[in-house]
Amino acid sequence: MERRVVTEEIEWTLNTFCRDCFVRDAFKKDYGKNYAQSFCNRDCSVGQRLQSLGESLMSKSVEK
Repeated sequence: MERRVVTEEIEWTLNTFCRDCFVRDAFKKDYGKNYAQSFCNRDCSVGQRLQSLGESLMSKSVEK
């Protein structure tokens, strides 16, 4: 997969799912930014998908 395609998919995912996420906003308001961010990284399926896309960017299999 090309690096450009992966970065476009990351951008699309962030803009589509994360920008207006009410769960993240509620956790940020109630518990703070760090808790909300850790929830997104640890428990959210979208966050897990973003992590896998980021890992694919770090691997050498991505073409420049």
